[in-house]
Amino acid sequence: MEVLKAFVFGVTLAVAVGPIAILIINRGLTLGLKSGLSSGLGAALADFTYGLVAFTIGSVIVGYLNLNARLFELLTSFILLVFGLWMLRGSLKATKDAQPEQHSGKKRSDIGYLLSTYLLTVVNPLTIVAFVGFSGQLVSPVSGAGHIVILALAIFAGSVLIQFVLALFGATLGRFLKNQRVVSLLNMGSSICIILFGLAGMF
Repeated sequence: MEVLKAFVFGVTLAVAVGPIAILIINRGLTLGLKSGLSSGLGAALADFTYGLVAFTIGSVIVGYLNLNARLFELLTSFILLVFGLWMLRGSLKATKDAQPEQHSGKKRSDIGYLLSTYLLTVVNPLTIVAFVGFSGQLVSPVSGAGHIVILALAIFAGSVLIQFVLALFGATLGRFLKNQRVVSLLNMGSSICIILFGLAGMF
């Protein structure tokens, strides 16, 4: 039963349309399925990492976050804000140049997309808030390394399933949208959404 709950939690976490989901769809749309899948895998691995933390030292983390909640929220929101502005700058430059195929993001390796999404998911306030609640009430105290890994893998499985669907949706949308101006507008819209998530956390 605990494994099923962990799987459902992973699905629920990934379904929430936050900045990471927007980023994965955006990368699938503008950079193709492979880059979208790499980003989705990065997000799922971050959820796996948080799963391990939640089942081991979750109570310690919850206490620390409660004491420093506002400072931590400001820091993570600032990171999202800066990343959103960076994405928006790249979108505007690509639109101005009218040469999206030469966008610098294309030159980054799939490992780069995986790592960047992993780090953004780790600092995403929505992810942190979800796991703080999760570690305190979803399951009874976990004992044994094997049990901890199994539950964290269940979270990963639920998360990666939805993340890959988001990447596939973005890539499929990209195949139908041949008008680069529309793609650029969607790209800018994604950037603005991430900026708004950052601003919301600050205020």
